[in-house]
Amino acid sequence: MTPEQSFSRWIKVALSAFFLLFIYFVIADNYMPMTPEARIQRYVVPVSARVSGQVSRVHVTNNQRVDPGQLLFELDDSDYQLAVRRAELAQRQAKVAQDRAQSGLAEVKAETHQAGLQLQEQEREAARIARLHRQGHMSQQQLEQANTGTSLARDALAVAEARRQEVEQALTAAGLAVEQAEVALRQARLELARTRVYAESRGRIGNLQLRQGQHAAAGQPLMALISDQAWVSADLREKSLRHVQSGTPVDVIFDALPGQIFSGHVTSIDSGVREGQQAADGLLAQPVNSDRWVRDAQRLRTHIALDDTWPPLATGAKATVQLYPVDNPVLNGLAAMQARLVSLLRYLY
Repeated sequence: MTPEQSFSRWIKVALSAFFLLFIYFVIADNYMPMTPEARIQRYVVPVSARVSGQVSRVHVTNNQRVDPGQLLFELDDSDYQLAVRRAELAQRQAKVAQDRAQSGLAEVKAETHQAGLQLQEQEREAARIARLHRQGHMSQQQLEQANTGTSLARDALAVAEARRQEVEQALTAAGLAVEQAEVALRQARLELARTRVYAESRGRIGNLQLRQGQHAAAGQPLMALISDQAWVSADLREKSLRHVQSGTPVDVIFDALPGQIFSGHVTSIDSGVREGQQAADGLLAQPVNSDRWVRDAQRLRTHIALDDTWPPLATGAKATVQLYPVDNPVLNGLAAMQARLVSLLRYLY
């Protein structure tokens, strides 16, 4: 075989291999997609105090596992105990004022009742004198005196009624003052209880930035609580997700665990990305200008849950995800070979 024939044969072999690989990658990208853009994610809750104060004691260390209700740290509560004491005294004072108003109301009611009885007696007396006056047994002066007494008794009853209303309003105000004092007391006790910060869920402490004697401002994150609930987020091209849906089986290969393959399934696919969100700021749209002949493909985030036991890996650990979107034994076999090859290559890089 001449050198020209040998070169021509190798050219044909290379072109054939290129076309075969090209066809393989097109099929793989559509029916057995794989992405190295995946990582473990967990819920991370910033832990902060809901009241301000100086840290008196820290009960946890960095990376320590905690359970719900476990005490994390305490603040100096001396000021808050004094606030509770002041609120208790204010509540007692408000109740004393309420009792005083209640006693005054009872007294005014008795006076009103007495004034009513006196009016009734005076009206009966005036009616008797009027009847005797018509019979000629009483003088006009006596009749006028009786009517005047009736008017005075009626005025006395009106004054008693007005005073009763005034005392009832004062009693209502005293009741409101008692309610306000009770609310203030509950608030003071709540703030006192909040000087002790507990874990809201099970997880692990991360990024602990807290020391005894440090001043903690209300709402200032002092540590992170990393939840045990984990999932894998994988970014894939839109075209690769045509046949992917919730429940699609996947294989996950973690960079930190070469040679191991974990089974899982797709739980959801995000419905959008930030580039597709346009702020209503009153300005005109600004199209993206690009001079590239082939633009970058849009990727969507896919969320994956493992069917196997979760390995003890850190949040953010990177992984490679192999999807099985079609029920084809040949394609699934090739996809499994891809996953196995990647898991072996993790020994090298």
